[in-house]
Amino acid sequence: MAFWSEIMKLKQFHPQFQVLYGQHFPIEVRHYLAEWIEQQPWCSINITPSNENLARNLLDTMVSELQKVSSHTPFPMKCKLNEYAAFLKKMYDQQPLELVKIMNLLLMQENQLLQELRQTSVSVVSPVSLPAQSVSTVDNKRMKQEDANVLQQLTPLNNLIKTIQMYRSAIQQINEALDHEQQQLPQSAQHPQQAPSPQAEFTKREEHIKQQKSTCDDHRRKRNYSILEAVRSLEQVQGLVLNMIQNWKRRLQLSGNGAYFEDNLGSLQEWCDKLAEMNCQIQQELRLISTQEDIGIDQISAVPEKLSSLLNNLVRSAFLVEKQPPQVLKTQSKFSSTVRFLLGVKLNSPKPPVVKAIIITEQQARVMKQHGNIHSENTGEIMNNTSLLEFSNATKTTSASFRNMSLKKIKRSDRRGTESVTEEKFAVLFSSELGITGSEMKYHVQALSLPIVVIVHGSQDNNATATILWDNAFSEIGRLPFHVPDRVSWSQMCDTLTMKFMAEVQAIQGLCKEHFVFLAQKIFDEQRYSMEDFQNRVVSWSQFNKENLPGRTFTFWQWFDGVMELTKKHLKEYWNNGLILGFVSKQYANRLLNQRVNGTFLLRFSDSEIGGITIAWIDDSEKGGRQVYNVQPFTTKDLTIRSLGDRVRDIERLLYLYPNKPKDEAFKKYYTKEAKGKDGYLHAGVKTTVNDEQTQVGAQPVVDSPVSQPYGVFTAPEIPGWPQVPCNPSTVNYDKGDATVTSSISVPPNTMMAMNPDEDFTNIIQSHLIDPFQSENDMEVNSYYEGDQFVRGVENLTVPSESELNELLSMNPMDLVNSTEF
Repeated sequence: MAFWSEIMKLKQFHPQFQVLYGQHFPIEVRHYLAEWIEQQPWCSINITPSNENLARNLLDTMVSELQKVSSHTPFPMKCKLNEYAAFLKKMYDQQPLELVKIMNLLLMQENQLLQELRQTSVSVVSPVSLPAQSVSTVDNKRMKQEDANVLQQLTPLNNLIKTIQMYRSAIQQINEALDHEQQQLPQSAQHPQQAPSPQAEFTKREEHIKQQKSTCDDHRRKRNYSILEAVRSLEQVQGLVLNMIQNWKRRLQLSGNGAYFEDNLGSLQEWCDKLAEMNCQIQQELRLISTQEDIGIDQISAVPEKLSSLLNNLVRSAFLVEKQPPQVLKTQSKFSSTVRFLLGVKLNSPKPPVVKAIIITEQQARVMKQHGNIHSENTGEIMNNTSLLEFSNATKTTSASFRNMSLKKIKRSDRRGTESVTEEKFAVLFSSELGITGSEMKYHVQALSLPIVVIVHGSQDNNATATILWDNAFSEIGRLPFHVPDRVSWSQMCDTLTMKFMAEVQAIQGLCKEHFVFLAQKIFDEQRYSMEDFQNRVVSWSQFNKENLPGRTFTFWQWFDGVMELTKKHLKEYWNNGLILGFVSKQYANRLLNQRVNGTFLLRFSDSEIGGITIAWIDDSEKGGRQVYNVQPFTTKDLTIRSLGDRVRDIERLLYLYPNKPKDEAFKKYYTKEAKGKDGYLHAGVKTTVNDEQTQVGAQPVVDSPVSQPYGVFTAPEIPGWPQVPCNPSTVNYDKGDATVTSSISVPPNTMMAMNPDEDFTNIIQSHLIDPFQSENDMEVNSYYEGDQFVRGVENLTVPSESELNELLSMNPMDLVNSTEF
């Protein structure tokens, strides 16, 4: 009753749940049968005719439970609940699967609405999500309930098999008794006029034999009926177990997007073993039936074929991919996979069967789904593609492990329209020939992996991941490979994004309502400010990862993936501790900051750059009034040089993390302890500044060296032909309210450096100007605002030629009078 009891606590939102149920299903029934409803395997029942009996059982039980509950309620409610019981019976008796469909839909929408209401009641700076432990508990309860349902149905099936065996034993005993009696009858018993015994004795024996035959015939009829019931029950419970296998596969696929995955193959293996055993027991009973019987034999004539079909379906379903190959697969790269057979104890083969792996196209997978085989056309070549299916005594499992496979080459098919190579799907097909104890058949089993996108270069990984993310999130059980809808609801997309973000970043904080509003604004290019404005919208695959965002050179997914990469590498702890507001627009950040005191700042992901985070703060404006300033976004490269915590410490104008937490209190544990010089050397560091603040590195006063030698003083000269960039931020126009940030190492004008006159000037230049950057391509002299774009100084620098450097190095350092900055 976990869900409904939580809903009951949200009294202010009860009207919304009343609207949700409306005319679809009586909300009173949901309330009074809350615990029973939440324990039933609604989502495990596929809407197929074979599951109609299971659905009818649920309907009958629901009506029965409702009648029981009504007997303990006040008279008015008792009458109402009894009316609902009659209504449900009348409404769904002819189509019980509709009840399953309605309950699945209502419970899903109920859960979705509950999540939205949770987010509504949470502060903007406290995004929440269900903790993994809570999800784990829910999954465990659901799987335990599924196991209980299987066990509940296996018990009567087992009793039916025992009944069949009992009738067979009784029939055998009666036949033996009849044979004995007929042998004891004197020959004259067949001719009463010649019998020496009285007529009455003969008649009595004859009546007894007739009675025994009648009893035997009645046992045969009841046995046959029990066989038919057992087969129907076996089919029903097997359908439930196979649905559980399909759900396991679906959960495994969703785990590729970050969903919590609880592996319950152990219990599934147990159920498959029991089903196979019971199937063989019924077949054994059929083989023991005499072919000379003529009582109701036609009733069970089709049973052997039915049992064979059920066993065949079970064997094929029990062969599955336990460990999936990587869904983004690069050619020439090693990968592994494992297939498992859940009926390993029934395996009947003198040698371990060989399992073979091949790669097939989406079209070949569709042909296999429809016709059971594929074209022999070669799609690609997998190295080390065979393994033995072996039983492990340690784990009591039967599996084949492929540890060193690699895709040597791939043959691509003709693509449709604008489809790119990163939208083309393949799959690995595992196959083998198996024998089962109790069956003379050889079973050709196949297991298809999840969809795979094959790439040949790392630059394709981002778009390939988008294809897999969409397929994992929105595919359906039993689909035709590998069909997915081209459009999905925005709420589904939100669930997918927060799931992927939390898994990729290993975050304990998910995304909140305000984040989803910003993401919707971005993907739909609409400036609306309420989640309700987007809740009925649908998002297309093209909007997700084919069309560039308006005014940008990248897609929505490429931008979102860049944010995840940045957060995963540099910002995970900040995010988990609620220090990053993250997915909000510049306008929304301005609105929040304008309500706070000067020096209040927040951290948000860059809207204009892939994988960037920026600092926005409120302060006085040079033109009067107040203004929100935005620091140029920090990328992975920037945060590798200096951490976010240290950059926040560097900028003295930042005082309070939004809404009002002192900066040092929020970020102190992320500050790096300032290093000191070693062996007499002065420490050179990096400091982040904005506006008229200045970044200095190693600009220390001249001190005595441990080695007593005379020193000279020189200033760095200007290099001919090397364009200068604005290095004093105070000269830059800030009309737009955006601040530049200098996060590089530089030598300010007229910096004085201690130098040994005998020391080679080349080494001085190398040690003071080049080494700190590691390479000339890493030097960022400055960053400034130009038009509507942030510009990094390094991007406009012309690297000096070798002759210019030689000219500089040939100068007498004591004669240099000009100064510059690098």
